[in-house]
Amino acid sequence: MVIVHNNGFRPRVYDESPWYQPIASYLARFDTLGRFPSPDELSALYADHTRHVDLPPLRFVAAPKTKQKRPKKQPIDPRDLYEGRVVERGEVPTRLDDWHDLFNALAFVRFPRAKRALHTRQYRILVSRLLPGATRLPNARTREQDALSLFDEGGICVAAPPERVAALDAADDDTLRRELLAQRIRVLPFGHALYEHMVAGLPVPLGTVYVLPVTEPWSSPHLLDQLDRALALALTDPDLFTLPSTARGAALPSLLADPL
Repeated sequence: MVIVHNNGFRPRVYDESPWYQPIASYLARFDTLGRFPSPDELSALYADHTRHVDLPPLRFVAAPKTKQKRPKKQPIDPRDLYEGRVVERGEVPTRLDDWHDLFNALAFVRFPRAKRALHTRQYRILVSRLLPGATRLPNARTREQDALSLFDEGGICVAAPPERVAALDAADDDTLRRELLAQRIRVLPFGHALYEHMVAGLPVPLGTVYVLPVTEPWSSPHLLDQLDRALALALTDPDLFTLPSTARGAALPSLLADPL
């Protein structure tokens, strides 16, 4: 669903919900601008955050305002598609003054390994399905592509001690809420569309929950880095994220009522 925003950038939006915590420090950097950051400013933020991360360079580039049409008979070059531009060219097309694309960019900053792993896997699937010289994309996505897309847009990470992961993997929302209240787990948004619903003042939709093992204390500054590593590893596992039907929907409003 495309969300139409009637309001522009607003400083301190991260104070409106504790769920902005993973990206709050990045949003705070742009408060003094009083506007959406430019692709160059987002690229600088990404470079600063990932300077010690062993990943290929990545930059954000302005997306065209209107979709450019490709001649019907011209073969598709996968490097020109979104996933190809991310993986092969190291660039993320980003719409200007757009909440959805801002949150997507900040997801790349916050979870650089996991986002890279997700888009690399999507790209490999796409290339494997695209016949040489093809002038049209496949009519439908695979179930695996759907599962990955759902997590990219609405993924929720549940960070838990390794010995609790198996028990929580099939836990219902009430169990997750009790674990959260007891501070035995952390619940952290990954999907950028979750933030977009919050900033638009809309009910937060159901999310795709994935439980990840972490050993860092909740107060550790390295917690999110460990979570990024664990999620990237999971996203490269061909046996995981294969079917959207295996994704559990967590009622976010019940979990959002409490601080992270």
